Amino acid sequence: MLRWRKDSVAELKKRKTNDELQAENEELKKQLEAQSQQLDDTMLALCDVYELLVGDTE
Repeated sequence: MLRWRKDSVAELKKRKTNDELQAENEELKKQLEAQSQQLDDTMLALCDVYELLVGDTE
């Protein structure tokens, strides 16, 4: 008996090419770098707020 997977053809058509995957990977790397920088900025801002609340001991 021959069985066809109902998603086999649809899945093959949905798969991304290597070029598409590479482009997506590069975009995700850029987004990660931007978010990392934003997180660093946020942490520094929180340190500034903490110093204002506690008082600068220097």
